[in-house]
Amino acid sequence: MPLTTAITMSRHLASGLYRNMSEFVRTCAIYLGIAVLVAAVMVFSMPGLRTQALQMHGALMYALAPETFGPPPSAINAGPIGPLVGAISLDSVPASALPPAGERQVSPAKSPAQQLTAPVASEPGVSAKNHALAKAAEPVDLKGNQTPAQVLESMGVSRGQQEALIKYISRKYLVATDAAAMFVDTAYVVGGEMKLDPLLLLSVMATESRFNPYAGGQPGGPTGLMQVMLSIHRAKFAKYGRGDAMAFNPVANVRVGAFILNYCIDRRGSIAGGLLCYCGATSPGADGGYTEKVLSERRRMALAASIALKD
Repeated sequence: MPLTTAITMSRHLASGLYRNMSEFVRTCAIYLGIAVLVAAVMVFSMPGLRTQALQMHGALMYALAPETFGPPPSAINAGPIGPLVGAISLDSVPASALPPAGERQVSPAKSPAQQLTAPVASEPGVSAKNHALAKAAEPVDLKGNQTPAQVLESMGVSRGQQEALIKYISRKYLVATDAAAMFVDTAYVVGGEMKLDPLLLLSVMATESRFNPYAGGQPGGPTGLMQVMLSIHRAKFAKYGRGDAMAFNPVANVRVGAFILNYCIDRRGSIAGGLLCYCGATSPGADGGYTEKVLSERRRMALAASIALKD
């Protein structure tokens, strides 16, 4: 009897051990499969992320030193194609209506945005075209030669709020921190000049190009940060230099895009109506959700940075 009991107990122990080992192997197989799946996704997605990072780096270098760095042909048609900005009829608004570029003194210590907007002195061997590229980002009036940081402060945005906004853009859109800071500075300087909400400009950039200055498709189509229709608004870029090249200058693109958006808002009488005009939609139901995407992103940016929205 004791021997039979011992044999039975041994069988039960062996059976339990077998079940536990089977469950352990099964669990390990599941986690191994998940690891393989994640690795496969990373292998396929990382080249695209690397390409986007290289494009952003090239755009920043071109913006900081346009006389040295130019948009490579392979980069002009690279990157995600943002939602198409419709062919907005602005025939009644001539290119000369754009505010002229003004002269200003630049302090020795310059932020990326200041370097982007700083005029470059003429030097022997520097072509007129490159000089025009460098001057394209000059603001009309930077409020008494204030730095971008002072402009933000004058608009009620603290340093902490600015850093929170930069961090939000950098993390969500995989943009380098310096480039995100440049976009924020540009939006606030241009928005202050044109009386536009800077967060609205940033949300349009996010929706249109995901902050890729080289975003674009076919020649003459939506181009740059704000996906301006180049075939229609080439003359507005031409006042800054060679139109096709200036469309890829981040600040020049934001200036022209902000001018168009401001015109659309004035024409339609509201921000929502202006966004409909900007994307070429004739009615709220015809914009494919574009207006709601922009306004939702604007709210998310305001929430992330604790900035009060101003309609």
